[in-house]
Amino acid sequence: MRAVDLLINLGRIPPAAWDAIIPHTHLPAGAFRSRIDAVALNPQPLPPIAEVGFAAAEAASHVAALAIDADVRGESSSGFVTEFIDDWCGTPWPRKWPGPRPRPQWDDVEVSVGRTVGALVFANVGARLGDSELGKVFTEGAEKLAEASSVGV
Repeated sequence: MRAVDLLINLGRIPPAAWDAIIPHTHLPAGAFRSRIDAVALNPQPLPPIAEVGFAAAEAASHVAALAIDADVRGESSSGFVTEFIDDWCGTPWPRKWPGPRPRPQWDDVEVSVGRTVGALVFANVGARLGDSELGKVFTEGAEKLAEASSVGV
């Protein structure tokens, strides 16, 4: 089984099934950030690996939304998505993504988690878009990110 097939299958798991691990159903848009903010009141902050996972999911979801919006307008977004994924595979975090300055220093496990979460999001989007050009770009990108996530660990 290819890595992307596994990711596609994970992406098809109903959200209610994930509640056994991490409760997250019925969260409004932008809930990743609000959950982190809510936990900030706790004297024990989230471990850095959780922050990286949330940020990666948010970034990948935002890129997918931008690409789908451009595709609906009739613009080609395949090049943008491919460039973004290639950048993310070569660096711990996409260089062109607006984020905290200076960039945080992540260890190999945190980078791997971020890439894996990004691959999961992209595989899910690719599966939902089917055999369209953009769907294939997301599916291939998810496979590249999944492979890159296992290199450093």
